[in-house]
Amino acid sequence: MRKNNILIVEDETNILRIISNYFKKANYEVYEATNGEEALNIFFNTNLDIIVLDIMIPKIDGFEVARRIRSTSNIPIIAMTALSEEQDMITGYNLKLDDYVVKPLKPKILVMKVNNLLARLKEPESMKQNYKIGNIELDFGGFKAYLDGIDLNLSKTEFKLLAYLIKNKNRACSRTLLLDEIWGMEVYVDSRIVDTYIKSLRKALKPYEYIKTIFGLGYMFSEDQNVKK
Repeated sequence: MRKNNILIVEDETNILRIISNYFKKANYEVYEATNGEEALNIFFNTNLDIIVLDIMIPKIDGFEVARRIRSTSNIPIIAMTALSEEQDMITGYNLKLDDYVVKPLKPKILVMKVNNLLARLKEPESMKQNYKIGNIELDFGGFKAYLDGIDLNLSKTEFKLLAYLIKNKNRACSRTLLLDEIWGMEVYVDSRIVDTYIKSLRKALKPYEYIKTIFGLGYMFSEDQNVKK
């Protein structure tokens, strides 16, 4: 069973080390960032399950990091900050942050908050066998995809790529992330192969334009047909 991947963003190294150790003991795969630029780079290139985000961080502050992430993803985010003013909390909730922890915090409580949040957001059973979104139906048991009831005759790799994009709908997925998740980190393939498979999927899904190009970031699945590619 895959470990949950968590990104912890904290510029105070001692606090970062303590929190990371608690999550490692709780069987999480931990990614660390000490500033906003590092956090965004990890987010756009890693298959994360949740983010614990300090607000007062260098280079790009936590609110702006959250704003950029929310523009492409609904990944759970727990803000971790010394700020306790009402307006700061309102700003965080307006950015659709899932929870707000004021420092000094208790790491055990933070781990429990993360555990509970992820438990509520677990993948539904329907995603394990059959799943319908828009005009697409996925049969996970048979690796089949149907558009308006017609079998698209996708290869297994095409199916896996489409299913991954759908599972992460409204989130920009970089080529590096897609290569690691679909082809595997231990296999070397040219990143342009992602573009080839995306082109093939777009052709199969016509006339619908579900797969968007997010310039500078990667590709995203969206049901919104008005989102420009």
